[in-house]
Amino acid sequence: MRAAVVDALNTVPYLTEVPEPSELPGASPIRVEWAGLQPTDVLRVRGIYKSPVFPYIIGGEGVGRRADGTRVYFGHSVPQQGAMSEITMVPDAEIWPIPEDADAQQVIALALAGIGAIIPLEEARIQPGERVLILGVTGPVGQIGALVARQLGAGTIIGAARSIDALQRLKDRDIVDAIVQLGQGDDDGALAAEKGERGYDVVLDPLFGAPAEAAMRSVAEGGRLMSIGTRAGRTMTLTLTELRRRHHHGVDTGELIRSAAERQAAFERLLAYAKAGNWSIDTVTYALEDVQEAWAAQNGSPHAKILIKVAHDA
Repeated sequence: MRAAVVDALNTVPYLTEVPEPSELPGASPIRVEWAGLQPTDVLRVRGIYKSPVFPYIIGGEGVGRRADGTRVYFGHSVPQQGAMSEITMVPDAEIWPIPEDADAQQVIALALAGIGAIIPLEEARIQPGERVLILGVTGPVGQIGALVARQLGAGTIIGAARSIDALQRLKDRDIVDAIVQLGQGDDDGALAAEKGERGYDVVLDPLFGAPAEAAMRSVAEGGRLMSIGTRAGRTMTLTLTELRRRHHHGVDTGELIRSAAERQAAFERLLAYAKAGNWSIDTVTYALEDVQEAWAAQNGSPHAKILIKVAHDA
């Protein structure tokens, strides 16, 4: 069968033929139709996320079908047997049925990124009318975070990121109410200019590092900064005065912390919200044959969820 394989650290995946996976206790084969590429796939090959054993098939999430034809989403393939292959093996608890009429690309775009957004925002307990800042809003987690915040009752949603064009597109679509361009030399000043009279009540932070520092300085008294990722840095430095009367939460939404049942329930809430609100998450698609081009895009700033078409008839 066809699969995208990576052989060693700091190399690029390539398309090749591999044997079909063997049966494993507690796991089932899924015939893959679409697979999702994640930033963590790139980090794994760089050797800074988990401990990869080479060679292996890349990718962990996708949409496909069980042997009986049931249409499913899966978020975590068995290690070595990744999603970028015609057949993958998935732990049974990580196989979640989806409706036949669900758009596969939107399901994948919503799933892992959406779980990363909805859980911290629900834990922040957004109150009606609160001012919510979404850092990294042009990426999938940020886009979904803005939509979820609106669903949970946020009053004003401010999106912050580096690309002014991508920010403006989100504002034009009414996903955010105001925008802040980061990376121009004065993130503190740029974020402070949009904080309103009292500051940001909730911040969704997939970046950490310097952008989170700047955001924390503009958080309102009693406000909550919810950090879920470290794309901009692994540390931040704040004084006690800057922390006082503000709350910082490091939130892990992954499979090592959250049970499959909890994550599946969050996923199903997301699907319901998306259907009711007619959400559309930005995606860009590639054929499995173009995996190296997709890999290069993920190494950059795609401002969208990257999807790989695995099955010819998908």
